[in-house]
Amino acid sequence: MDKELKTKQYEDIIIKYLSDNRTIATEQEGYERLVLSDKEQHHYQLLATGWATPSRFVNSILVHLHIKPNGKVWLLENNTELHVGDSLVSLGIPKTDIVLGFHPPQLRPYSGYAVA
Repeated sequence: MDKELKTKQYEDIIIKYLSDNRTIATEQEGYERLVLSDKEQHHYQLLATGWATPSRFVNSILVHLHIKPNGKVWLLENNTELHVGDSLVSLGIPKTDIVLGFHPPQLRPYSGYAVA
């Protein structure tokens, strides 16, 4: 598959996935979730921002994905209970193109996903 076409396809999958999960929230959450996408540098994030309580402001990265120049999707952050890798696979991105970047390099071969 052409590299640009593959990147565009993965980008569409990632943005749809993050957008679909933007509205999943518990009743206690008093803040909003935002999807940020940097289509030039290929970084995609799901953020939580707002007042969680009257005295506690939240501005956190929940999920951070990056499509590297080699076409691999790196999951750099997952501060949710979502199974992001499995979901991306079910949406069409092969495990061989997903790297769990938050895992140390020596443990990645045991993840079932790409190493780098």
